[in-house]
Amino acid sequence: MDKIRLIIPSRAKHCNEVITGALMLRQQGWDVELVDHSREDSPFRSLPVVQAEYRGKKLLYDTWDGYHDLKGMRLGLDWSDYYFKRSFSQTKNQELFPEDAGKMYPLGLYYYVTYPGNPLQEPLWKAAVRPLLGKTPDRYFVPKVFEGDGDAPGGDPPRILFLARLWGRETGLGDDAVNDGREAISQSRIEIIRTLRREYGDMFIGGIDDSPLSRKMAPDLIVPRELTERRHYLKKVHESDICISSMGLHGSIGGKTAEYVAAAKAIVHEEMCYSVPGDFREGVNYLSFRTAQECVEAVARLVESPELLQSMKRANAAYYQQYLRPDVLVKNTLEIVDKTI
Repeated sequence: MDKIRLIIPSRAKHCNEVITGALMLRQQGWDVELVDHSREDSPFRSLPVVQAEYRGKKLLYDTWDGYHDLKGMRLGLDWSDYYFKRSFSQTKNQELFPEDAGKMYPLGLYYYVTYPGNPLQEPLWKAAVRPLLGKTPDRYFVPKVFEGDGDAPGGDPPRILFLARLWGRETGLGDDAVNDGREAISQSRIEIIRTLRREYGDMFIGGIDDSPLSRKMAPDLIVPRELTERRHYLKKVHESDICISSMGLHGSIGGKTAEYVAAAKAIVHEEMCYSVPGDFREGVNYLSFRTAQECVEAVARLVESPELLQSMKRANAAYYQQYLRPDVLVKNTLEIVDKTI
């Protein structure tokens, strides 16, 4: 078995999914070496990437939201032989990096997940303090806490979930279009939650977290902290049948989507801008929407069709096992190397 040398240049939380996958492979008997360079000078130190060396090739795992840091991407492309990108668009690759598009591959859905032995885990003192602040230590969020059963019976009537945060304008982003996009995301989330509350009443659990921006934009939609704290939120995910995702920053597919897939839920998702590995299909793994009304119509389609709802749960449970489980996500990238050298 060929050795995998994983180099960690950054302490960005987005890197944890790839690190978790490598640690799981090591637990299964793979020859995996982790090299933590996150506290040393590196051109990648400020970037959410993980580097790897495997079979004489250099692999870069890019967990960025979208394509907003082209300079950072150029740095990664120059270093790597294989470039695995979370927010993957073949069209953008061809337009922006035509000479390197052939070595770019979709990495897959992202969520924050960790594993024992992860060098990026918070120190023990911080983990001990978190419960005193009403928060769950990061080390709790290992793969098994996300995983659900696609054959588990749903509620009658089905339970619908959409808990979100709002994004406001920020100085220093250097681009009015970026700030306009942040505001559009927030307005869309507010409209969807208000509409679903009106349409589904107690069947729907939804709202926004408490923040100064939330108090300004939609104070009527703020939900108790017990619902938005991550461990309690995951409990609600597992108790729900239909889970809703809207577009993330820079058009990215947000972490909630991966959590819904891992939990084997039926998903209603804002139209996706990016591609993921495998056969993740509209109408099979999720229903898409562009407006709040289309979101409500997609939810209604699942509520009125228990067969579709259950088949979507099974499809997402299968997708998790084949493409998203962190060890499989990393293993699939290594198999691409195996097949192409």
